[in-house]
Amino acid sequence: MAGKFDLNSIRARLGQNTTEYSSGVDPPVAAVAIIINKNIEGTTLLLIRRTERANDPWSGQIAFPGGRKSSTDRSLQETAIRETEEEVGIRLNEHAFLGQLPIVTARTRRMRVLPVVFELISPVSIRTNAEVNEAFWVPSRELEKLEIQNREVRVEGGTLTVPSYEYKGRVIWGLTFRILNILLDRVTPGNI
Repeated sequence: MAGKFDLNSIRARLGQNTTEYSSGVDPPVAAVAIIINKNIEGTTLLLIRRTERANDPWSGQIAFPGGRKSSTDRSLQETAIRETEEEVGIRLNEHAFLGQLPIVTARTRRMRVLPVVFELISPVSIRTNAEVNEAFWVPSRELEKLEIQNREVRVEGGTLTVPSYEYKGRVIWGLTFRILNILLDRVTPGNI
């Protein structure tokens, strides 16, 4: 079940299709950026913890930078680029677009999300905005070691027991958990 983070395998599985998906139908469409950084620590991925806010169903959750497609975005790739710059200050249009993973639909059906994959080609500085409580890099070797465990998480209206990962006290579940499993080519019950 443990998936290996292999950049060549990931590249081979990425779609280059930039076909647009309509955001004029429910559920709305969003995009997230999977940012791969090859550096002296090895290969790392950027994750964020969303700021806790009322009326935000993803409040406080671990996520990839990203958000809803705006009417001014010409593509979902542009959405990922815009949202990433707003949330963490990284200008992805200055880095390498590798492709995209399949769209993932939130279990609540509120959102369809396109994961767009980028590789940094130069060092970056992170500057979070008010939507982001923290941003952190996760080494790929640590991702490979993460074990699935059922944990209780807070959701609108109560709690829910869900499959998840834990990285340094941070619980990764929901869409981010599922996108990581796709990225790592892990097959788990209810993965997609």
